[in-house]
Amino acid sequence: MIRRRQPDLGPDVLGRDLKERLDRLDQSLRDLAGGSGIPADFDADRFLAPGIPRVRPLLVLLSERAVLAHGEAEGEQMSPADHDAAEHMAMAAEMLHVAIGVHDRALGLPGGRRRRAARKLLGAVGWLGANHLTLRALELARHAPTPEVVDDVLDALREIADGHALSESINGRPATAAECEELAEGYTGAVFDFACRSGARVAGGKPQVVRSLGRYGRHTGVAWHMRDDLEAMTAHPDDLASTIESQLSKRSPNFAVSLGAERDPIIGSMWMRLRKSPDDDLARELGERVVASGALSAGRERLMSQTWRARKALSGLSPSPHRDALDKLAATIAK
Repeated sequence: MIRRRQPDLGPDVLGRDLKERLDRLDQSLRDLAGGSGIPADFDADRFLAPGIPRVRPLLVLLSERAVLAHGEAEGEQMSPADHDAAEHMAMAAEMLHVAIGVHDRALGLPGGRRRRAARKLLGAVGWLGANHLTLRALELARHAPTPEVVDDVLDALREIADGHALSESINGRPATAAECEELAEGYTGAVFDFACRSGARVAGGKPQVVRSLGRYGRHTGVAWHMRDDLEAMTAHPDDLASTIESQLSKRSPNFAVSLGAERDPIIGSMWMRLRKSPDDDLARELGERVVASGALSAGRERLMSQTWRARKALSGLSPSPHRDALDKLAATIAK
């Protein structure tokens, strides 16, 4: 199952209404992902387990509310909130995210035990399941009250496809840190960008507000992606081998490892050896060398730069609890 992290926004930030909407979405997502057209042996619940917090729907709903509050503060004539449209966009954003994960794990490495294990886990039609989820996202976007949402989801899909192509091009060698950052932007950044833009659009946000929230989402997404990679290399020594094994089950490289390999080429060769054959002792040694290289400190600096840009993008929105929640989410990633 894909690892997820719950954004820590405190018990009173979201309010009862948003919590109830997120709870409804949890069930709706699983119903939609497992509905008509899903390949018979594809188990969507492996990727949409019940009760797992989902940051992409949260971004859509917070962006929607932040835009409505901004319009009221500016004295604009706002249309009544279309909660159904916002919830449809929340599901579309989550479908894009899950489709990326399914593709990553269904394809895995070219040959070898991990690819066979991934295909056994997902079923031989895992990639068809990813296509099914992508089509669901497009269908939801098509019914949005503003046609620009379709363009937004297509832009996100183009970036995701470019990310898959980049990932394939670096298969068989250590990735550079620049390539890892490009993948973070094309995967998580693109999906977070879509989530925030779509929430802003269904609330009737003006173009400059939509762009601001899109920038916020993109920088927050890149930071989120970076933090996952950095956290993977700071696991407890007893858990490090299994954590690295989980990272290796994806096609995407690890940002911390790539930063380390630029400082210590042995790190890159160790990573490639682990891709071919798991070794607990080698994994622990790799983790130690990544820390000794200073890669984690350098990675945190880049992560903090992304969160600073995300928070700066919110400066054009009027103060509101929902804008503050978006700001706090970005700040939390940097801690």
